[in-house]
Amino acid sequence: MGDLRNRFVVSVDDEEFDIELTRRAEGYLVVNGDSRYLVYVDQLSDKKFLFKINERASEVDISRNGGSLEIFLEGKEVNVRAEPYDLAELRKRAGSALDGPEDKIIKAPMPGLVLSTAVAPGDNVAKGQTLVIIEAMKMENMIKAPYDAIVKEVFADPGNAVDKNEKLLELE
Repeated sequence: MGDLRNRFVVSVDDEEFDIELTRRAEGYLVVNGDSRYLVYVDQLSDKKFLFKINERASEVDISRNGGSLEIFLEGKEVNVRAEPYDLAELRKRAGSALDGPEDKIIKAPMPGLVLSTAVAPGDNVAKGQTLVIIEAMKMENMIKAPYDAIVKEVFADPGNAVDKNEKLLELE
């Protein structure tokens, strides 16, 4: 692949992709192996975007949760993390010495009603494990652990409403 400054490792849920990104007048050219995608992005509001990928358009809601982006597309949640290729390679070679939590506070990605908390202080949690379930717009949204950790404190109580970016729990 080409210039390292345009090369990224993108994790979508638990699957990794090595991509090359090139800015074009009509959007971005994204290359993943033999696959090529022309991607156009338009910001519609603070957290809502229109993505057009090879002429297929989709509206998505995007919010941050620690070092990841949570993308809500057609009623499904997708967790996405991207990092420069050279940093990803360094992290792989160094192993867990460079790995660490980027944000210990897990926040609500949207306003809603806490349906349940699946953990308690002192619990060991694995990356991807459900921590809290929030109902928003008549949909259940599972808030998952961004990395292996221990639950330090739980702020969310089942039955209570939460605002966007309200603290749900703290990891250590």
